[in-house]
Amino acid sequence: MLFYVFSLQCISTFVVVRQETGHWKWVFFQWFMMTAISWGVCFAVWQTGYRLELG
Repeated sequence: MLFYVFSLQCISTFVVVRQETGHWKWVFFQWFMMTAISWGVCFAVWQTGYRLELG
């Protein structure tokens, strides 16, 4: 569930960022960073639960 909280889900957001910035590089940068943050948060939560022997 955490992945979907932090990840970029809406295609219309891509379009708005493209229109506002005028470059596709910001769209890809935003997608990459939000995906990386989502994976990082999920990994940290999983590791914390694993270390505390919750799962």
